[in-house]
Amino acid sequence: MIKFLLPIVIFIAAVYGISYFWTNSSTKGKKSIALSLIIALIICISLIIYLIID
Repeated sequence: MIKFLLPIVIFIAAVYGISYFWTNSSTKGKKSIALSLIIALIICISLIIYLIID
């Protein structure tokens, strides 16, 4: 049960945290948040592709 519940809770907490920091940041902060999310997405996609191929 915790295998299915924990990722959902982590995802909701991450979305809430990102939206909280997004609304309370300046333009420079929003650019850095967007850049870090793009980099994290690229790393995750690359890791998934690597694990599927390997």
